[in-house]
Amino acid sequence: MSKAQALHKLMLVVGLLFAILVAFQSHAAAPVLHTMHVDLSPGLKMIKGLDVVSFPPGSPRKLTFILHKDLRVNVLSKDDSLTIVNRATGKESYSEYGLQLGNSDNKVTLEFSGIIYDPVIDNESRGLISKEGVALFEETHWYPSFLGQQKTYDLSISLPADWRALTQGQLVSSAINKDKREQRFTSIYPQEDITLVAGAFHVYEINPPGAPKVEVYLKQADPTLAQSFLSLVPGYIAHYSQEIAAYPYSNFAVVENFWETGYGLPGFTLLGPTVIRLPFILNSSLPHEVLHNWWGNSVFVDYDKGNWSEGLTTYMADHWQQELNGQDATHRLKTLITYADFVGQNPANDFPVRQFRGRHNASSQAVGYGKTMMIFRMLELQFGKDLFKKALQDFYKENLFKKASFEDIQASFEKVTGQNLSAFFYQWLDRKGALELALGDVKVSALADNTFTTTFGLLQNQTLAYDFIVPLVWTLSSGEEVRQIARLTDKVQFFSFSSQVAPVRVAVDPHYDLFRKLYLEERPATLSSVLGSKDVHFYLNTKDAGSDAFVKKWSESIEGVKTSHDMVGSFNPIETGSLVLVGDRPEFREFMKEQLAGQKWAMSENGYQIFGESYLWNETSTVIIARRKHNPQQTIVWVRWHNGNDPAEWAGRLTHYGTFGVLIFKGRPNVLKTTWPVTSSPLIRAL
Repeated sequence: MSKAQALHKLMLVVGLLFAILVAFQSHAAAPVLHTMHVDLSPGLKMIKGLDVVSFPPGSPRKLTFILHKDLRVNVLSKDDSLTIVNRATGKESYSEYGLQLGNSDNKVTLEFSGIIYDPVIDNESRGLISKEGVALFEETHWYPSFLGQQKTYDLSISLPADWRALTQGQLVSSAINKDKREQRFTSIYPQEDITLVAGAFHVYEINPPGAPKVEVYLKQADPTLAQSFLSLVPGYIAHYSQEIAAYPYSNFAVVENFWETGYGLPGFTLLGPTVIRLPFILNSSLPHEVLHNWWGNSVFVDYDKGNWSEGLTTYMADHWQQELNGQDATHRLKTLITYADFVGQNPANDFPVRQFRGRHNASSQAVGYGKTMMIFRMLELQFGKDLFKKALQDFYKENLFKKASFEDIQASFEKVTGQNLSAFFYQWLDRKGALELALGDVKVSALADNTFTTTFGLLQNQTLAYDFIVPLVWTLSSGEEVRQIARLTDKVQFFSFSSQVAPVRVAVDPHYDLFRKLYLEERPATLSSVLGSKDVHFYLNTKDAGSDAFVKKWSESIEGVKTSHDMVGSFNPIETGSLVLVGDRPEFREFMKEQLAGQKWAMSENGYQIFGESYLWNETSTVIIARRKHNPQQTIVWVRWHNGNDPAEWAGRLTHYGTFGVLIFKGRPNVLKTTWPVTSSPLIRAL
């Protein structure tokens, strides 16, 4: 996700932001120019900087900026004066300064220096300078930041000779002078902020003809890993340049961080040492982060009006990749399952899309990423690929290097389609919840001319009706499939379908194109059903250190109430909430055998079979999820591991497999991830 989006929560608490925005309102189109030199001393955790700040004509003479609380700052330009407005106390990360400009010009020269070191705890840091590397973000406040106005900059950096720095600007020069490397970057395009990373990198690059330079920055030499990125990134850039507009920056870099991150920044992505080596990110996270250079990092997000960027990026990157593999319907189904598990089970977690600012848990992701992605899917369904593409191209052109909102997206779609879309955007952005769609009576009538007319009803079971189009697929007795589109505006409507031969089957929204509440019959039992449950009951031997460690770690990912039951005496699982059976116990095996009756699952003393494949108990770790036979609303998870897996570490990894219902591991590698098949739906009917 975009680093700027992840940091928006901080911006909401900056009390002075409103006043600054008002002061700069009439000059919003003209950015501040920072002509800056910084000297980084990683071993000392120090930065020294000189910043000549040039303000646009007509700027106020009284200004305010913020700076990291541990940095000292002085004004060097004559006639300009500096005062402390609010010195940081307690957990505050920055101090606030007042600046009075003199009468001579619209420039001020500031020098600043000090230590920046916010240690990494649970893979979180506001920014730091260390011998492992440098990572300075928006919320680091590492240079004098005048909030509320965009920036351009000319930035020179001095750092150890064997280090490299990177920022979103274009690299103008890089040279070694004795024991120092001097690098200079410029940014002629307005930016929301300046990010600076540095480290002792091994750099790999390619310069495709007529295309942006692509680089990979790694902590250790690994040409094979670098090549995996270098071979794919140019294709992603070319694809999005065709779909949207030319790539907005001079280069794109994949940069290895020294702790686990997954940030998308203008011109580069900052990935942790584990994440960067995960093979699946090449076709998932990588196109997502490349695309953020259009959505979020060159068309900026007006967070006060809602975060549209993550949902649009998810649709055009993650969903697009699945579409290439013919798995787009499955991807949409998983999106609806995630919403059902984390929001549908807990309606208190729901909120309108327009209120989404950034992801902070699974339920906010289900709305801000998942529901928003489905909104763009429904726009494309309604208007077709060509108009959808033209509308997004217009949105990009009109808002390049500006803050944009859902209102701007609506304006572009209205311009391109010639339709008033106020009702569409209102119902999906300002209302909570999802469609609750039902198929009513279906009647097939044979006519005198040997043709057939089929009448059917469609119902909306949620409180207020939506206005939307729904796809239907009719299967005829000849084997032919015919697609029909129906528009619903009321809670109950009737339609007809004419055919030359008798229809034998109808399917309503069979490919999950609508953002709707799934029926239980459509939802395979998955791990996320438990992670999103209101009540989760663990059954384990609390005296077993491995089981106890597993439960403690896994509980961190569960949003509901957790209860542990010690396995002493008989096993009598509770009838409410979700169940997690921890460990390999005979009573767990027998219980799961009963719940999985009818599935392709069999057990013996030494092993088990799933979908015809055989596995040994003593070689594998497994996660098996099922619905309780006499109570399908209740989900059961059985987790067991062999000695090759550390229970706590394994528990942390399992949370990344939320959309699956069957998982098998041999040691660390996953060898099977799937779900039990779903064979029925109330929206599919044989005639």
